Formats: sequence, C-alpha cells, structure tokens
Amino acid sequence: DELATLEALQVALSEVGDGSSYVWHRPGSMISGVIQPTSSFKDAAGNVCRHIEMLLTAGSQSRKMEGIACRLPTGKWQLDG
Repeated sequence: DELATLEALQVALSEVGDGSSYVWHRPGSMISGVIQPTSSFKDAAGNVCRHIEMLLTAGSQSRKMEGIACRLPTGKWQLDG
C-alpha cells in the first residue's frame, strides 16, 4: 500500500501543476488519496522542489500530511525527512 502511495506521488509531482489535485485509488483495495502540489521552488543546490499536501484514506480512516519533495538528478522525486 505504501508502494501505491509512492507511485501516485511520483505521478502527481511530475504531471500536476501547483494548486491542482491528483486523485488516486488503488484498484481492489480501500486505499485512496488526494495529492496537491501547492508551490514549487529551487533548493540551495538548485534542485526543483515542491511543497505538497496529501490526504490519504484507508477504509474509514483519513490522514492529512504535508511535506517537501525534491527532484533527484535521475528525475525521481524524493520526500525530504
């Protein structure tokens, strides 16, 4: 289930503009989420980073999180922290 979340996060960060939302649902499970990149910036090393807000739902439980993800030289996004 964590893998599905990370895959959705990669898609959202690569394809969704700031202020837009990416809604995903893992087929065959009760896991879904909404990922919203809110702003983009460059870190001290010049990497593109994005502030994100996420709402993850598993069954009847939801959890809201926020964080920063930066793009690695490989093109993949990595969550800070």
